[in-house]
Amino acid sequence: MKAFLFLPLLISTVLGGFLSGLKREFDEVEFKMIDFYFSMPTSKVNNLISMAQISKNDVQMKGANNIPDFEYKDATVVVKWNGNSKTYEKVTFKTGGMYGRSFDKIGYNIKFDKKFLGRKSFKLRPESGDASKIRSKLCCDIANRIGLPSIQGTYARLYINNEFWGLYTFMDAVKTSWIKNTFDPIEKEVTTLYQCKSGGFNFTPSSTYACFNANDDYQHMSEFNSFVNAANNAKNVSDLQKIMDVDVFLKYLAFEWLIGSFDHFLWYGHNFYWYKREGDGKWVVIYYDYDNTFNNGISSTLWNSKYSNQDGSYFNRNTQPVNYTFADWEKNIPILKKLVYQNQTKFKQIVYDVLVQGFNPDLLNARINEIKNFISPYVKEDFTYVNGKLPGRINKAGSPSSSSYSGFEYNIENSLKGWIKNKFDVACKNYSFNKNDILYASARFNPKPFDYSIGAKPKPTTTTTTTTKVQKTTTTTTTTTTTSQKPTSTGTKYVIIKDGSGKISDDWDNWSWGVNKFNFDSQGNMVNYINGGVWGGVSFKNKNNAKLGSGILYFKARTNDTDALLQVLIHSDDEYLNVGNIENVSASKMVEYGVKIDVPADTVYDRITIQDGKNKGLILCLNDVYFVDGANIPSTTTTVKTTTTTTIKTTTTTTTVKPSPTGVTYNIIKNAKVDASWDNWSWGVESYRFNSQGQMVNTIKAGEWGAVSFKRIDRLGLGSGTLYFKARVSSSSPSSAVQILVHALDEDFISFGNVENIPSNALTQYSVNIKLDDGVKFNRVTIQDASNDGIIIYLDDVYFVEGEVATTTVKPTTTTTTTTVKPTTTTTTTIKTTTTTTTIKTTTTTTTSKPTSTTSSKRYDVIKTGTSKIDSAWEDWSWGLKSYRFNSQGQMVSTINAGEWGAVSFKRTDKLGLGSGTLYFKARVSSSSPSSTIQVLIHTVDEDFISFGNVENIPSNALTQYSVDIKLDDGIKFDRITLQDYSNEGIILYLNDVYFEEIITSSSTTTSKPTTTTTSKPTTTTSKPTTTTSKPTTTTSKPTTTTSKPTTTTSKPTTTTSKPTTTTTLKPTSTSKPNGECKEITMGYYPCGGLSFPDASPCCEEGFKCEVIDEYYHMCKLIM
Repeated sequence: MKAFLFLPLLISTVLGGFLSGLKREFDEVEFKMIDFYFSMPTSKVNNLISMAQISKNDVQMKGANNIPDFEYKDATVVVKWNGNSKTYEKVTFKTGGMYGRSFDKIGYNIKFDKKFLGRKSFKLRPESGDASKIRSKLCCDIANRIGLPSIQGTYARLYINNEFWGLYTFMDAVKTSWIKNTFDPIEKEVTTLYQCKSGGFNFTPSSTYACFNANDDYQHMSEFNSFVNAANNAKNVSDLQKIMDVDVFLKYLAFEWLIGSFDHFLWYGHNFYWYKREGDGKWVVIYYDYDNTFNNGISSTLWNSKYSNQDGSYFNRNTQPVNYTFADWEKNIPILKKLVYQNQTKFKQIVYDVLVQGFNPDLLNARINEIKNFISPYVKEDFTYVNGKLPGRINKAGSPSSSSYSGFEYNIENSLKGWIKNKFDVACKNYSFNKNDILYASARFNPKPFDYSIGAKPKPTTTTTTTTKVQKTTTTTTTTTTTSQKPTSTGTKYVIIKDGSGKISDDWDNWSWGVNKFNFDSQGNMVNYINGGVWGGVSFKNKNNAKLGSGILYFKARTNDTDALLQVLIHSDDEYLNVGNIENVSASKMVEYGVKIDVPADTVYDRITIQDGKNKGLILCLNDVYFVDGANIPSTTTTVKTTTTTTIKTTTTTTTVKPSPTGVTYNIIKNAKVDASWDNWSWGVESYRFNSQGQMVNTIKAGEWGAVSFKRIDRLGLGSGTLYFKARVSSSSPSSAVQILVHALDEDFISFGNVENIPSNALTQYSVNIKLDDGVKFNRVTIQDASNDGIIIYLDDVYFVEGEVATTTVKPTTTTTTTTVKPTTTTTTTIKTTTTTTTIKTTTTTTTSKPTSTTSSKRYDVIKTGTSKIDSAWEDWSWGLKSYRFNSQGQMVSTINAGEWGAVSFKRTDKLGLGSGTLYFKARVSSSSPSSTIQVLIHTVDEDFISFGNVENIPSNALTQYSVDIKLDDGIKFDRITLQDYSNEGIILYLNDVYFEEIITSSSTTTSKPTTTTTSKPTTTTSKPTTTTSKPTTTTSKPTTTTSKPTTTTSKPTTTTSKPTTTTTLKPTSTSKPNGECKEITMGYYPCGGLSFPDASPCCEEGFKCEVIDEYYHMCKLIM
């Protein structure tokens, strides 16, 4: 595939000065072709080609994020440009793009080991969907010229192992390193850069799911969520100016409208970053990805669901998008009322500035000609066949790249330049600008770069001299002694985390609790995300039962909070000691600390903990953690050490004979639900549900010491007795042992041993004696994964009988020494003991009672045909959705994510309670949906929910009407309806004409509520849920003393014990079915498919073919 096309040496002169005076890093390569010569093993290239075989169907079915990338981190590249040559080693070469990976020519992301053009990360974009090959470069140039904080772009050719792979646009990649290079913050780590990538962000609180922290080591969203909340609470543009750079945002909005982008904020709500500046704390927006601009991929059908403009102006849908005003173009985003429509004078001036500075035909046509003249020979080369192949088209399963050389010229002269002329005229007319005045001012405008120093933190003005000598800070409980001297004596060194190793030493186990997650970053720092409210700590236990004594603990640390307090604890066999506090921990760099541990000679321990001493939540980075036994730090400071000691001694006894039931019984799980007297306080549980046998199925995650836990809602204190439960584990579970714990009213917990060798083939009944001291009461029961390997446990018939066993003196006793300092809070060690249990196999039976039918009814519309909206009496309470919209036929199109048990859900806004009746709806699924079954649920006013069976085999070709009987006991009312993805594989669900007919008069009354349909209280109903793409965090511990109820994950709510006999009645409203022929013809340059236009015909008029622009939009493009 090597190209032998001769290219004359291209010498560029000074070309018009479009970017002159901007001092860009890319000026060095402006109109100078960059050649990248990558070298990597042939096996890696073959692997790259193999992994690149991705069709558009693969992307649609699996999702681009779920398709693995090729990545090679040890490539060598020789970069040549303008007579220069430079070699880079250990370069990362990775496939890039989302939907663009389904083209035959794909893009790549590259990361250098050293800086090139002032940065390390770049993108090579093939521009497969842009026939002009100019749009991305031109948009970067305009953004640079009009003074926006923006990426830069140029062109490059790619060679791999001396084989020519074609022409690419060479662009910046916005990373934290890019922020460091441009904004030049003082802090080493950039932790406030957020990328809005997946689509749908519009400043509503529920839209933050579309964005994520761009720093892999700092995945918190708290600051961004606070920013969004503050923007929503802002009363006017003055309030917004306090939290964001309004001028930059308004200029980007005007720029977005003028270039005709539907792929940024005003429509799809993605392809931009928000960065919080270090000095003034204001947020600034940065756009990227510009191929869908200047009439590329656009169609008026995108606005089919829009009927009015929020500024009160008339929306004229009977015109081409190039003629749309700004109010026509945007999709009525609420924040724009304050930002634009209540700020019209300012916005009008910004539009004028953009027209003068960077968007008018005189200026841009000349710039386009410059770019076209430069890249023309390279475009010809890219479209030249060698050995029957075009360069770089390695994806044989992909769609052909855009056009040809003739298409390149045609698209530039007609589509690109035509848009600029027409849009300039429209803008001048909309705002009553004189075109000649703008062109005159533009010819005299001198561009200036964006001032990245605005809002920056002032640099230090003093000179600092540093040495390589490490200063260690030694801390005791009441006195902190700082010294630069080394220990006067040294003993055995115990390495917990070796500096830069990126792992915990093999001799130590991670026994942390209250830590949401941890990872090791590229510097080898252990990054721990400690939850607030649980007194979480990073804890390490020696595997070899080392007997540690007095000495010094050293560690390097950094936090995200300069006000953080770290408590250092040690754990002996039956007690823990607070041996020191560290205040004002560095938030900017890793600083080494030393804590002197001074214990009596007879005290030994094998576990060390660094705890969040303020319980507010913390991101704690640790490195180079080690303990030197016997070391001592000399000090001239006299310290008075006071120690808080809590001794917990636990003795456990478990009976092997089941006592006769003589006490009071408290049911916990009975009849396929958690009893109303208990709340689910589980943690570390990925999901739970009740299966058709009424068993609670809990999937407990590995590595989080997860547990199924139930707490009394009335705080009733229970005494000694016997806990009974039936259990089995999944055959795929790596563990078959659980630990039984109870939690006292004062939040202490007591272990009553393990139940081991739980079978997988059948439920087995177990009994565990709970023996406590007189006066000791508990209100919470926990069944914990004893091995921490993960377990799927089935539970049923769980209950506690109080008073069945005699009281013994086995309650943990607590002794506390007199102290003058605040004791350390809620850190204990569970002492596991041996348990012997008696197994009694039993069978379970479940019955249902069917309510009788009723007659007359009252109708409540949820989605009314022809309205293209949810009725105002209902709110959208869906969860697990990637997005939803109303299409041109008024159907609600909901894209439900796989793996999240997502559902479309509607709740009454007036809290009206509805009774028995019938739910009607019309539905179909997308032909690409892996599932075609939904479960129908209603949620009672007291937040319980009930399943009324499944609707299966929903067609993809036409809407079909369904009816589901909702039969309830007298007095039972509901206010929420849910249609859930039953298979959890993901589904695109189309809904219309959704309504409920409530029965007004009854012929008879049911006497009992079906016992098999009610499940535990769902976690998604206590407050209006947001649409998220990530699982909510859970509180984890080994073992834990939970002081607040942990958040639980959204899980599959329910399945029924027996399917209702009157679940669905099918009433097909259409029997039309595609017969393989085209019934509709799509005009040229109009949409012919994609997620945004699922109903468009893929049959294009003669001379055009349907091509994939991106996953949302396919267009009938001219066959060249």
